[in-house]
Amino acid sequence: MRFHNKVALVTGAGSGIGLATARRLADEKATVIAAILKDDQRVQVSDFDVVILDVRSEEMWDQAIAYAEATYNGVDVLVNNAGIHRLATAEQTSYDLWSEVMEVNAWGTVLGCKKVIPLMRKRGGGAIVNVSSFNALAGNPNQLAYNASKGAIKSLTMSLAMEHLSDNIRVNCVCPATAKTPIFNDIANSAPDPSAFVETIVARHPIGRLADPSEIASAIAFLASNDASFMTGTAVPVDGGRSVKP
Repeated sequence: MRFHNKVALVTGAGSGIGLATARRLADEKATVIAAILKDDQRVQVSDFDVVILDVRSEEMWDQAIAYAEATYNGVDVLVNNAGIHRLATAEQTSYDLWSEVMEVNAWGTVLGCKKVIPLMRKRGGGAIVNVSSFNALAGNPNQLAYNASKGAIKSLTMSLAMEHLSDNIRVNCVCPATAKTPIFNDIANSAPDPSAFVETIVARHPIGRLADPSEIASAIAFLASNDASFMTGTAVPVDGGRSVKP
């Protein structure tokens, strides 16, 4: 019941960590607005209220926020989860690839905060949880733009936390290691030997397996709840022990 009478907006809610988070928050009695990119994802989020949202679009954010305000009188919890992943080294990274990743992952997160914070201020406060990555804490090859975008999310989380202390708005981020999501499955299936690729990735995690999206959702729900009332500006690794691996 941690989110009873709370309204939560979750981006990228059509699959993976976003879908798991929407379900977790709803299980704890939140009213969930599931933001999805495409209409064909509606079947996955049929249990929630749904808005179509390309997080790069300020106009679409304005529409989503207007709907939340008109329907629920605001938002208490924002989970900026929507993101994309592209594989490329510095030499392989084009301007278009860099721009695409940064626009979705970093600018999309900035827009979410920019648009939701005024609603939270009106309601006397709220909680924002941004989804960064373990790659924001440690180097990982062949993912230059993705790593940079997730590092930006970690940094802007800390800046926002300090900016909105007086508004009673807490801002934190999670830094997941590899989870079994559609994005990971697509990367694995594009490898020359998908099974060997998965084994290699699993071996990087001292816990001996990949995360289930619900495990990342659990950490997000904690940070969004009053159980984390003394936490703001933090980057929480949810990484199966990777950050302490010798």
